[in-house]
Amino acid sequence: MPTPLAMIGGGLSVDAAGNVIRWNVVAMFAPSFLTGFLIKRFCAERVAMAGLSLLALAAAVALSGLSVDHSYISLAVLGVRWNFGLIGATSMLATTVPVHVTAMVQGANNTIIALVSAICAFAAGVIVASLEWPVLAGIAMISLPGAMAAFVFSLSAASLRARWVSRVKCMR
Repeated sequence: MPTPLAMIGGGLSVDAAGNVIRWNVVAMFAPSFLTGFLIKRFCAERVAMAGLSLLALAAAVALSGLSVDHSYISLAVLGVRWNFGLIGATSMLATTVPVHVTAMVQGANNTIIALVSAICAFAAGVIVASLEWPVLAGIAMISLPGAMAAFVFSLSAASLRARWVSRVKCMR
């Protein structure tokens, strides 16, 4: 995680960096008490899209400065984003795949998430160490429209597939 590197490298204290990370972790897991309710109320797709939208907010706050306040806000928003994105997408996955393969697909999904997260954490550390924090926040901001487009495309494809499957079932 590059945040402590960026904060300490920017002249902030180790204690401040530790507290920011602490609150990031709280923001990642505390919303879980409400995320299920939000998914039932608004649907998993909307909650996951809200998570993607929060990524833009977190990146914008991170781009606007490297003070302790900027760090707290951007990492707290990033934590809630992680919660909405992970739980929303996991709920979508659980309702999309057949019941007999749900555990296997969920396990594969969790493994892929862990591997990609590890690769991205190492890459982010390299970017912060060599190019500075604003470059990393800028990369997040630039990549967001592509991620949102891919998400919308996947929803459209899933919707078309569901309609096709229901028509095939009706023809039988």
